[in-house]
Amino acid sequence: MQRSVLLVLVLCLGCDQDGPPVTDENLSISDETPILPGVPWFELPGDWSEQHPLVSPNAKLESHWMAMAEKLMPLHAGDGGGRAWLKSVRSIPLRELEWSHEPPTNERAPQQKRPALANERAPQQKRPALAVGSRHQFEVIFEVGPEGIQEGGLLFLSAEPFWEWSKAQATRQAADGFTTARLLSNGAELLPLDVGAGFEVRGGDLLPGERIEFIYGAGETGARVDRYAERNAEILIAVDADGDGMRGWIDDTPRLDIIARSGSRLVAFGPAEIAPNQPFEISVSITDTLGNRAAWPNKFREAGNLDDSGAEFELVVLDQSTLGLQQSKTFIIPPASIELPWILRCHPSPGTGTLRLQMRGRGVLEGLASDLPPIVVRESDTRLVWGDLHGHTTLSDGTGTPEDYLAYARDVARLDVIALTDHDHWGPRPLDDDPLAVSELFEIIDDAERAGRFVTLPGYEWTNWIHGHRHVLYFDEADDETASRKIFSALDPETDRPDELWSALRGRRALTFAHHSAGEPVAVNWAYAPDPELEPITEIASVHGQSESAYVKGAVRGGIPGYFVLDTLMQGYRFGFIGSGDSHDGHPGLAHLAAGQGGLAGIFTTELDRANILSALRKRQTFATNGIRPWLEVFIDGSRMGQTIVEPEHESSQRIRISYEATAPLERIEIVRSGRVATVLIPEEDALSLTIEREIPSLSAGDFHYVRFVERGGGMAWSSPIYVDPR
Repeated sequence: MQRSVLLVLVLCLGCDQDGPPVTDENLSISDETPILPGVPWFELPGDWSEQHPLVSPNAKLESHWMAMAEKLMPLHAGDGGGRAWLKSVRSIPLRELEWSHEPPTNERAPQQKRPALANERAPQQKRPALAVGSRHQFEVIFEVGPEGIQEGGLLFLSAEPFWEWSKAQATRQAADGFTTARLLSNGAELLPLDVGAGFEVRGGDLLPGERIEFIYGAGETGARVDRYAERNAEILIAVDADGDGMRGWIDDTPRLDIIARSGSRLVAFGPAEIAPNQPFEISVSITDTLGNRAAWPNKFREAGNLDDSGAEFELVVLDQSTLGLQQSKTFIIPPASIELPWILRCHPSPGTGTLRLQMRGRGVLEGLASDLPPIVVRESDTRLVWGDLHGHTTLSDGTGTPEDYLAYARDVARLDVIALTDHDHWGPRPLDDDPLAVSELFEIIDDAERAGRFVTLPGYEWTNWIHGHRHVLYFDEADDETASRKIFSALDPETDRPDELWSALRGRRALTFAHHSAGEPVAVNWAYAPDPELEPITEIASVHGQSESAYVKGAVRGGIPGYFVLDTLMQGYRFGFIGSGDSHDGHPGLAHLAAGQGGLAGIFTTELDRANILSALRKRQTFATNGIRPWLEVFIDGSRMGQTIVEPEHESSQRIRISYEATAPLERIEIVRSGRVATVLIPEEDALSLTIEREIPSLSAGDFHYVRFVERGGGMAWSSPIYVDPR
């Protein structure tokens, strides 16, 4: 059971403040006026002004203070007490009973501390499986806990509070998510509130063991389930047993699975880079239109006896490929494997160059095709790998279990590096209240790693509503008994400023990454100069848009001039660039399929393990994209992107070399030099492979230089800057 202030989700989810920088002078705090009208007793610490003299220009102060208040409010013994289960689930229109269940009649089992994690490691109870986006009526039975509920106490029902479920509400019968509640005994009443699907107990106390019937989706339109597939989705119930405004979420809740509809998209990926003559693997999956991992299309399943047939694919070498394949280009997937991503083993023809391949379905899969990103074949001391270093699950404000998030990254998106960064305090069950859950989560992440193929990074998001959000990643090896990995909460007075966070992380194998730094939901407070050791990289692209420049398309919502990363570089800060998804839909590496934009990190590393990924990030051997997977390198006089060079002594010019393997023809290439932008002429209009060398005026101390690539169709990539020191 976890605590939650009655109004905290309402306040935080609705925050959209804009305006000038928020300072002590315009906070308008007085002794006479409560800073939180809903929690009049709450007061800021006496040194608040001294500790936070300047905050982000669009800081969500009320959200931050409400979260602080929540930590201080004690729970009543009955808050969060009770259990609930699904009695029935009926489709809309109400024609058929899809599923029904009664709980065991034996004594109630002990509540689990973190059911979202623990249920993955324990035998699963039967759960209904419902198609994404489908509409239903859910009959939920709640049984009052051993402490009872006082008259004036409050009950709330909510589907998972983020993303695409119908919001449960108790006042509009004709609207989605209409919810009713009635006592199955007792003479008391349940009066609906104006806040979500909330109900107040009137006319008497509720005794232990008494039952309440909730119907979520009681109106004609029912309730829509999430459009994102996930196992173990939860219908939450909160209990405020004494009506003091502090509620706790019960642990023993109804659970169900949400499954993808028929597959309609073929997804195939190979490695970004291999050595000459090196065999490689291609992963093939089927998803629906939003990227949900799906079963094969209905027409395949209906084609005949699957015991005697399999799926057939053709791997086509495209015209602009400079290499071929040595083996047969037709593959048959046995029927026993049709529900899983399939791994195809390939071998390139001799030599170096670029493989450009397309996977095509044949027979009953005719019409499905997937262009693979370019696979570069070359001799090199490094190789390009793809990472998504930022994303969320149902443990905070996303969907899906940690296990499924990691499996999707490995099997469907075929990433090489993945980080899971659920919020420290944001979500129904805050992680910063539960060190045991954090330890278990990090163990799940460690267990998913595959040596030499798939690197997993434990982490979390430092969710600071006054100084901007950052995520923290740990790079200790899974078997390192000396590793010290924990959550330093953005609500802890000891770590609620960026400099305090860096002090707490000093000496640990950790990095921090600012993200959506120019705008909503909170811009980064750049008054705290990023720590060069702990924050050498910044995330400039994600589902929120790009925070690189206010003058480039796809800017983050509410972008504030002066807070884009280019603005910070002009102030003398130094970063390497990455993109990452910040996905909340369970689709790391492919967040752009549903959101239209996403983010990925291209990382050049010598080995695929945590230590070498950390080294590559510290050296800024990275580039950013908004979800596409090109291959790129930029050199100036032999120095690679991300490096720092010394100001030339006498040269009047220097030589830049740009290599790019595109996923679509280029619209333009722009060189950004200390804020000035020059467009580079593209030699061939439809070329996918290009190498450009040109003379540029000699760089001076303090200059920085990077390249921005814009492909047709909206794909974008950014090289990490090269920086110039004085001689």
